[in-house]
Amino acid sequence: MTLAPAPPLLELDGYSLQRMVTADLPFVLDLHRTGANRLLVDLPASSEESLAFLQRLEKQPWSVLVVARSNGVPIGAAATGLTNLVSLNTFLLAMFTDPAAATIPLALITRHLFWNFPLERVYVQFPLVDETGPYGQLYESVGFQREGVMRKHQAIGGERHDVIVLGLLRADFDSWWALKDPRLKL
Repeated sequence: MTLAPAPPLLELDGYSLQRMVTADLPFVLDLHRTGANRLLVDLPASSEESLAFLQRLEKQPWSVLVVARSNGVPIGAAATGLTNLVSLNTFLLAMFTDPAAATIPLALITRHLFWNFPLERVYVQFPLVDETGPYGQLYESVGFQREGVMRKHQAIGGERHDVIVLGLLRADFDSWWALKDPRLKL
């Protein structure tokens, strides 16, 4: 990550995506402590370890680390991880201050991924608990489809919970947004 703020990667209706910079780390750490976000992304406890974790993600092929903003105010953060260059899949880690209001920012993130890389599929997974329900609705609002459930896959507070996997194919993204909002078409 760099120190200098970067110009927006994408902008739409007051929302923007910018490359994550070191100055964004306090926001990202606070965001991680908000709502269900701690269940979505396993960030290390200390600022130094979290920065090192994000720097490792940044070095991966086709890496994307971004902050989503609404009228200049940070409202979310996302990164890719575990990109498979053979099957052209990437795992998306995303957190928002209010997932119910993050459809456009998440659409911008997925559009950025499909536009800039020859990805075929973007996928997410998170535990199926009440707290993460708004994230399931968010991902489905941008065209992600339920691909399956991994039973008792994640431990939370000493209890095992099912984990849902949702995926979005490039062609499905394009056809979804052609109907919903053509400005987001690839």
